[in-house]
Amino acid sequence: MNRSKMNSSNLEENRKAMQTRANEAGSHALMLIDFQVDFLEDDGRMPVARNQVEPVLAAARLAMEEARRAGDPILAIGNEFRRSDRLMNFLRNGASIEGSPGAQWDARLPLKGVAYFAKWAGSAFVNPRVKQWLEKNHVSSLTLSGLKANACVTATAKDALKLGYKVRVLEDAVACGSDSSREAALRRLARRGVIVGRSDSYSSRFSGVAAD
Repeated sequence: MNRSKMNSSNLEENRKAMQTRANEAGSHALMLIDFQVDFLEDDGRMPVARNQVEPVLAAARLAMEEARRAGDPILAIGNEFRRSDRLMNFLRNGASIEGSPGAQWDARLPLKGVAYFAKWAGSAFVNPRVKQWLEKNHVSSLTLSGLKANACVTATAKDALKLGYKVRVLEDAVACGSDSSREAALRRLARRGVIVGRSDSYSSRFSGVAAD
């Protein structure tokens, strides 16, 4: 075997070894939760606090930019509540029912190149395809951004922790019904071991604040 073939072979072996180590170590992913019309528009059926909308969208866009720069996979999760769930749909004021205009993803947060999964309950993990996608991409840690901090973001974070994922929530990239409810939700998540960080420190991975 000549030297050029040996070098080529060694490079390929090194590449495979690096990929194997990366897969074993696990990768990081950014999860976007429920950035949908019924929660973000003024006339939505279950809107978050109006003062939070634009700052949260800006922070989520920054997180997406940072994730792409880092080579992290991104997935989006959207509520598509089943029409047959009449009682809960009534309690949710008919928000984000499958096929409805309010269930559409907000155009201010484009999903080009982003994997999308529907859910029909609070946690993203109600859809088994989410966990399958994370496993396929060798994901071991998650950063969450989305709506609402005290509902679907919390439910998803809790399930992720139970499944063994490391979890970070971006405090400036999650919204809720009020500032006080968002702050309370973040404090509760921190007590559970979730890292609370910010979109402008996305690349720091798990630097942030967690409760003792």
